[in-house]
Parts: sequence; structure tokens; C-alpha cells
Amino acid sequence: MKIFHLFSNHKFTGPADPAMVLAAAQSAAGAEIRFISGTHPQIDNVVDQVARGRGLDTFAGLRMPKHFRLSSLRSDVRRLRELIAQEKPDFLHSHLDGDHLVAALARTPDGPRLIRSTYDLDPPRGLRAAWIARHTDLWIAPTREAATRLAASKKRPKDRVRVIPPPLDLDRFRSNLNPHGDPSSATEVKEKIVVGVVARLQRHRRFPDLIDSFATAARLDSRLHLEILGRGTHQDEVARIPATNSGLANRIHLPGYIEPGAYPARIASFDMVVFLVPGSDGTCRAAREALACGVPVIASRRGLLPELIPDSGGVLLEDERGETLTKAILKLAEDDQLRQNLGAGAIKYSQEVFDVKLHVRTLLDDLDHSLAIT
Repeated sequence: MKIFHLFSNHKFTGPADPAMVLAAAQSAAGAEIRFISGTHPQIDNVVDQVARGRGLDTFAGLRMPKHFRLSSLRSDVRRLRELIAQEKPDFLHSHLDGDHLVAALARTPDGPRLIRSTYDLDPPRGLRAAWIARHTDLWIAPTREAATRLAASKKRPKDRVRVIPPPLDLDRFRSNLNPHGDPSSATEVKEKIVVGVVARLQRHRRFPDLIDSFATAARLDSRLHLEILGRGTHQDEVARIPATNSGLANRIHLPGYIEPGAYPARIASFDMVVFLVPGSDGTCRAAREALACGVPVIASRRGLLPELIPDSGGVLLEDERGETLTKAILKLAEDDQLRQNLGAGAIKYSQEVFDVKLHVRTLLDDLDHSLAIT
């Protein structure tokens, strides 16, 4: 079986990682995979570099920008048709709106089937999405509620919608990275409790609110520290200045970007992770990675988070008031055994739900069956 995975961006952002995790697992399971991402004429294609670093075959030559451009669309459709004619893939697997349009236009009635993975609670909307939907053979939704909304929108047939939880590579994010994984440590008094956050420093991500809630908790518990992993154009406005104004800048740390090789151990070192606002990857990868490492997650109820964060592995906030977050931080900080229990539950849930190895064989068998009945 041959599958082209399409990703219309050159930046390693949004659902690039879950798309690549699935593609790599399919390759390891015996499928022939080609990962095709957007190529910018003046900027390095980081997605292509990462894909090749993970052992995937790639193809450069399609512009496929994140946002719609008629000029590049025509050339991308032509080049993809040429590649389809040369290599004859069985499936085109799209991950973003831009590459979905290119794939829908490039395919022919007797050509490869079209799959679309979605990564948000709500499905793509608009006239263009309605047209593309009619030319899509299989939809993959990240949760049951997302699948329900997907099937209801544009009256997509339910038998063309599958639920596959957003995948994680549990060989990379695993519980033994967590230095707090020894149950005996629950009886020790910790001198430092680190609240972790992983997100781009953007205005809509509620960093000032987060810092304010943390500061209130930190004044009541001197062991608390906040560490924010990420960078962004507005980092001074949304994080550094609020940290200084809180009076606790010495306990609010902003190390910036963490290299991929060091990142799993860094997130596993946290005592808890706070995730308030989903970003361009609606499946909230950082929250899921924390769960896989045995780190409890405190999350809002936005987007997919209520279906991604289990009661056994974290805390879903009842509302978005600052005092609610403060209480959740203090509750986990003050109860070492609770953190241990939630960490164990997070690991178990990740192994049962997010492990890509659980789902890749089922999906490939499903695709094999669809080819057999044509």
C-alpha cells in the first residue's frame, strides 16, 4: 500500500507532529509512505527536515502555502497529478485545509482515494469545504464529539467517519522519563514544585491570567515555581512584564525554546502542567505528552480538552475564573499522593488511548479492505 501524506506548511507547527507520528508508524508497519509538505521559495522547509530526520521519504516541489493562493494552487495541482501518475499511490492523506484542496483537485475518478484527518472539535466550514467534502472518501476525527459534528456537517455519511485519537510516540514520551515516578517519593516533602506550561507566547493564550493565578498560589506555597516553555513575538507583553509585575519574577522562569532532544525529559520533570487555550493543533499535543510522561494536567474545557484529559490523569477546571485555577494548582501542590495517583492514571490512559501502535494496524487494515471491495 502506498500513501501520500500532504501537509500545507513549511513550519513545524499545528498538527505537523501527529501527522508525522501516524505516517512513521504506517511506514514501520509496512506501508510505503511519502510525506509531502509546503516548500517556501526563500525559507527552509523545517517540516521536510524533521520528516527526513524521522526516516520518512519526502518530496520537494509543491508550494502548498498555509493560506490560499490561486497562483500556487494551479502549479501544485499540476505537479501533484504528475507525481500521482508516476508513483500511483493508493491514498492521498490530507491534514490541513490547503493540502486538502490541492488533493481534491488533483485526484481523478480512477486515481487514489482521499483521506482527511481533522484536529479540531468543529469541522471545516464554508463553500470550499462543502465542495471538498463531496470528494473525500474517509474522514478521521480525533474524538467522538468531533466525529459527531463532522458527520452532521454537510451531511457526511457516518460510515465515512472514523475516530482515531490523536497519536503519540510513546517510545519518545514515556513514564520512566518522569523523575517523580517512584511511588516512594510521595512520602517525601518536595522543596520545589514546578508548574509547567508549553505554548507559544501569544496574546490569546491567557498568559497574564495564568501568571496572576500562579502568583496568588505561589504566595501561599513558597515551593511553587512556574516554567513556561515557548517563544513568540509578544513574549515581553504577555509573559515577561506580567511576571515582573507579579513580584515573583525569581520564581517564574522563561527558558524559551527547548531543543527536541531535550524536550521530553524537560516536560517529564514538571510536577503538573497547565493548559488553558488550544493553539493551531487542536489536539493539544503538549498536554497529551505530559500525560504520557506521567505528569497531571490542569486544563480548561475549551475545544477538545474535555475529551482528551481524563479525570484519572488530571483536573478539568469548572470555569475560567482565576481563583479556580489557583485552587487547582494549590490542591495538586499540597497533595503529593494525589499527584502520584493522577500521574499513574495519566500514563495508563495514554497507553490505552494515544499510543499510535494501537491504531495504525486497524487503520491500515481498514484501508486494505476498502481497496479490496473496489
